[in-house]
Amino acid sequence: MEGNKNVIGLVRETKNYWERRVGLTPKDVKRLVKLGIKVLVQPSTTRCFTDIEFQHAGAIVTEDLSEAQLLIGIKEVKIVDLLPKRTYMFFSHTLKAQPYNMPLLDALLEKHIRLIDYECIRNDSGRLVAFGTFAGNAGVIDFLQGLGKYLLMRKMSNPFLYERFSYMYYTLAEAIENVIRIGKIISTEGLPVGLGPMIWGIVGTGRCADGAEEILVNLPHKFLTPQEFLIFEPNEESNFIIYIVKFATKDLYERISDGGFDRKEYGSSPHLYKSVFKEKYSDKLSVIVNCLYYETKYPKILRVDDFKQGVGRLLGICDISCDYKGSIEICRKFTTPEDPFFLYNPCDDRIYKLVQEHVQNSLLYHSMDFLPSELPRDASQHFSNKLFNYIIELAQDDPNLPYQDLTLNPEIKNSMMTCHGELTPKFQYIRKLREEKAHEVKVVKEMSIDEEIANIISGCREIVSDLQNAYYYQEISSESKESIIKIARLLRESDSSLPN
Repeated sequence: MEGNKNVIGLVRETKNYWERRVGLTPKDVKRLVKLGIKVLVQPSTTRCFTDIEFQHAGAIVTEDLSEAQLLIGIKEVKIVDLLPKRTYMFFSHTLKAQPYNMPLLDALLEKHIRLIDYECIRNDSGRLVAFGTFAGNAGVIDFLQGLGKYLLMRKMSNPFLYERFSYMYYTLAEAIENVIRIGKIISTEGLPVGLGPMIWGIVGTGRCADGAEEILVNLPHKFLTPQEFLIFEPNEESNFIIYIVKFATKDLYERISDGGFDRKEYGSSPHLYKSVFKEKYSDKLSVIVNCLYYETKYPKILRVDDFKQGVGRLLGICDISCDYKGSIEICRKFTTPEDPFFLYNPCDDRIYKLVQEHVQNSLLYHSMDFLPSELPRDASQHFSNKLFNYIIELAQDDPNLPYQDLTLNPEIKNSMMTCHGELTPKFQYIRKLREEKAHEVKVVKEMSIDEEIANIISGCREIVSDLQNAYYYQEISSESKESIIKIARLLRESDSSLPN
């Protein structure tokens, strides 16, 4: 391995211009420098912390990070920028053998890089280094802003018009102060006539759900259990508060055979269960905040056909989980800070821009997949604090040892995906998964051209936001470029009149 022990580098983020988070804050850099660790920082004009702040903390701002043995980022590092025989820490998005990032994984192996993926740093209680709470925070703040505009388009002046997008606040504390102000308007002036009772359903548990709740409780509120919600009747105070209902997995599903629920059985055999969210709850809610963990093996809580049956009182969905055609099947578009919302019309199953002529019969939908980047300072401070002790250990580690001889903290050792040109034992499954996905690509050849293109797009989460970024002359990711090239090849193969 190359680079020097006790020298770390902070890489510049290049995924998109909204990515302003850092893995290490100036405050923690200062602590590392006092411990004798040299910190190199690539210059950046878009980070939430300036180069000068890092310099004042004792870091050396330089383009050249080759002296560092440990390199820290947030999003994927461009293949061309990867320094060989180093240790990297970032979110790689390769754990599910995502096709668009397999070239990155190959490069990590070819360059004998040790990759530690933050998503894998966990113990028996779950993930230890994550941004989920801030996704919940930012998602609800943004949705309040969009809800204000949506209701006004439906000819209802409302208190939510005084909300801003989360990226417009310097800190989360400032954002919460404004939510409190909006809450005071609700408690004194009330909600628009005909809107109450306003009932928010938080679906799922975990950090995202906690973050959503952290924002909503700053409005005048009362909690209802799912059971209380089923028999709830509005009263005199209902127009001056909001109601919050939290749904755990046991509230969303029941066994098909007898209506029961067993958490362990659901985890191992989810095909034995069905969603009851539509028939019991969703039509009585005003807003759904989706924080549910989803894999394709799990039943969807809301399908397209569910929406065709009507949506009841539902105004919109804040989809923080943001899985493409995931737990909520109508999520088939990712939004961005430039274009944060769309409208979904359940009558024709179509998506529209947020414009007045479509609001009356449509749901407001928010589905941004990089929400924590909208609260970069708070998110970075939390993240850096969680990483700090791991970074000290890795800075002093001997990177030349074989994987089996490493004496690192188990939480770090178990999160190391690649080491000395090989996938580590825990991640050998990715090879098999890649083979399966290669077979899936062959199966795609039997699809229509439109279906093949849709399949390519669904496999590249970044492509929609990247194309919008291209409109503003921003560089698009290599994954999106590869997807666009695949689409162009398909079209050329299907139409001989197109130029080669």
